[in-house]
Amino acid sequence: MVQYYMDYSFSSFLALDCNRIDFIDAWLTHHSIQHSVIKFGDKRHIVVRFPAAHYDPRFRMKTLVAHHDRALNTPGANDNSAACFQLMLFADELQKSSAFGGQTFTHNIRILFTDGEEAVGKQGIRGQGSFRLGVGLKSIGEENEDMFVFDATGSGDTLVISTAGISSAESGSVGEKLAILHEKALQIAKIVSPENWIRLPTPFSDNAGFLASGIPAQVVTVLPHEEATNLLMELSMGTEEEKKRINQAIVLNSHKKKDERLLSIIPKTWQRMHTPLDTQDFLTTDAFAIIRKFLLELARRKDIVS
Repeated sequence: MVQYYMDYSFSSFLALDCNRIDFIDAWLTHHSIQHSVIKFGDKRHIVVRFPAAHYDPRFRMKTLVAHHDRALNTPGANDNSAACFQLMLFADELQKSSAFGGQTFTHNIRILFTDGEEAVGKQGIRGQGSFRLGVGLKSIGEENEDMFVFDATGSGDTLVISTAGISSAESGSVGEKLAILHEKALQIAKIVSPENWIRLPTPFSDNAGFLASGIPAQVVTVLPHEEATNLLMELSMGTEEEKKRINQAIVLNSHKKKDERLLSIIPKTWQRMHTPLDTQDFLTTDAFAIIRKFLLELARRKDIVS
């Protein structure tokens, strides 16, 4: 597999002085991919929508999300440059229908590159760019799409379907809709990675803002097998109080460096996020391959609008 993340354009995207939204805008333009830049407050997002022949109103829309912002003064290779490039490359495949024999393919996919995912740490969930986007989508009646958030998808070999936000819920609620979406993600995982997928709590991403606005959003990520299974084992064996503490540290990405117990449990891949260590040296071809398989299967999926 071509190591996209090792090429010059990816390295340029990681540069600290890169204007990442302008980069994505220029990349999509160069590849003749229909898109628009939209602004909510001080946040700028990019929406990719394909020609009309790629959509069929009988089937549910599928929105793929990756945030283009990163923690200040970090390269952000895995958080979240890898997912941005994965969706950019996939957009090019869909545009050309190259993954489907060159034939025009009805896939009902829209792609969002969001701004302000990292803002939640300083401004709270309502300051996150996805919250305003979610409110905007609801205002125009587009809150019933299947939304998949891709974050930290560049390192490892194990597909992780996040349980973040999953809880028992009343019929018709956002929670129930998220549970249905979660099951769809699990079905795809079992098809594309039958021997190497897992359900785990994960750090909140853009799903936090979307959920706060009343829109269900499923996070998909990737981890090295050893890190994923170690976390699963700890969660299955610990006391209820310890499980709660681990879950909170993961979801809020709030582990403390002096807490050796948490540091031994929380995946090293996640501990590198928001630090200068989040470099392309830790990215793997396995991660890019597994996410492409997930995206292809998702594109093929056709769920009837109920």
